[in-house]
Amino acid sequence: MTAALIGAGVFFLALAVHHSRVDPGSYVGETPPPRLSRRRAIPVRPIVVGLTVGGLTALTAAPGQMISLSVVGALAGALVYRALGSTRRQRRAARLVQELPTVADTLALQVLAGESVATAISRFVAFARGVAAEELTTTLELASDGLEGALRHAAATTVHPEAARLYDLLGHAHRTGGRLAAALTELAIDYRAALARDLTAEGGRRALTTYGPILALMIPVTLLFLMYPTLAGLSALSTTP
Repeated sequence: MTAALIGAGVFFLALAVHHSRVDPGSYVGETPPPRLSRRRAIPVRPIVVGLTVGGLTALTAAPGQMISLSVVGALAGALVYRALGSTRRQRRAARLVQELPTVADTLALQVLAGESVATAISRFVAFARGVAAEELTTTLELASDGLEGALRHAAATTVHPEAARLYDLLGHAHRTGGRLAAALTELAIDYRAALARDLTAEGGRRALTTYGPILALMIPVTLLFLMYPTLAGLSALSTTP
């Protein structure tokens, strides 16, 4: 029993340890790499809570398994924390996708008015709210090492890959120039088309979810009504002397 609990604890530990993303491109070229977070993030507080719950469970139910249950509880707490963090990340990604068309259009208007990439981003984050504004604010904080490198870092660590297209475009335009306003407008059109496709697919999935149980109930009932006269006639024939 103890060996099984220890094995489960090792399995939970392998799932609970989180690897942060590191952009190898940040170390290539002339731009210095931006400051990166730690490679491993260990949730100390959830581990302590899980350890406490596991210990209390062992005291009340199985005193002989104190160490094993405490370890499993600690690692289960870390795993639950990671699952909740993944859920929060998915919600942020969904919000960010909804914001991207407006962000691209706003930056396009500012660039069309003659603003540089850095100034356009600064003006945007000064009045905007949302996930994109938070990520771009962090990008400006890292811009002391170079705006292009900060934008590459933002593209590597954003919560949704579609936002990476925007950040890569801004970083490329900051380095080489070009028709950034037109490119941002085209990107906003692509974002809106992708949102329309996602909404259509989501509507189809919700329709299946809604009508699936109804069809599952209607089909057997319909077959029963269609087959009942035949079954009743066969039963009558079988009982006729």
